[in-house]
Amino acid sequence: MDEDRSLFGEGLYPETGALAILARVGFLGCLLAIVAAVVLPPDVTPHFARSRYLEHFAAFYVAALFGLAALPRWRMRRIVALYIALATLLEPSHLVAGAPPAPVFQNWVADLGGLAAACAPVVFERFRRRFPATAGA
Repeated sequence: MDEDRSLFGEGLYPETGALAILARVGFLGCLLAIVAAVVLPPDVTPHFARSRYLEHFAAFYVAALFGLAALPRWRMRRIVALYIALATLLEPSHLVAGAPPAPVFQNWVADLGGLAAACAPVVFERFRRRFPATAGA
């Protein structure tokens, strides 16, 4: 299949296309922002929502979207596993700083919720493609 530089074309999108590069930059930016938010003190990091759980959800939602866009040839299971590992490694670091375990666990659940919400439409679309299209639909 030939490369197709149009946004919604049927051909392969080039790996050096503007959107592919933007997706990779966004992916790395999200990873750096998540790690910085964990490492920096809470009063230094910006808060964009009233709920810290919503912030965790949104951070992993956006990071998962960028990850899926930046790594189109990777299996989704591998990308999801890497994000689960990232959340599982980063959240317990708050326990070392003396945070109570319950909020740390709830933050981890919010991280995984954002990840699941970002991946659900992809999973459902792949599931729907398994069924043959009817002639009248």
